[in-house]
Formats: sequence, structure tokens, C-alpha cells
Amino acid sequence: MNYRTIAKTLLNEHPQTIAIALTRLPAEQAGEILKLLPTFIQADLVQRISQTDELPAEVVEEIDALLAGILRSQG
Repeated sequence: MNYRTIAKTLLNEHPQTIAIALTRLPAEQAGEILKLLPTFIQADLVQRISQTDELPAEVVEEIDALLAGILRSQG
């Protein structure tokens, strides 16, 4: 898995979407991606992750589809 490519692709998304996407990944992978994101957004994402409550199923499905697309594009 190319964490750098995933981080770069996620930067095109809204910070809340990035935060939710990171919660959908295994902690080790999410941590590696988070470390590659600019420092100005890292604290914001950690705060958003800590405040994430239950999400509607359709939101989770959209974010899962986004992640699947990113992973597929890595070949």
C-alpha cells in the first residue's frame, strides 16, 4: 500500500471526510497516512476523529467507496 499516494489523494477531500476515512482503516495504516499529511491538518483531523459519532450508513458507504477507489487506483 502506497501511503504517500493515499495521503495525497485524501488531501483533495474535506477534512471531515478524511477523518472518517482514516477511522475506516486499520489503526496502523491510518497512523502512517496521518503522519504523511501536512502538520497544519493533523491536529484538526485528530480532533475530528475523536468527535466522530455514529454516522448514517449511506455516509459510511460513500467513504468506503472513496477508499476502495483510491486503493484500486494504486493497481
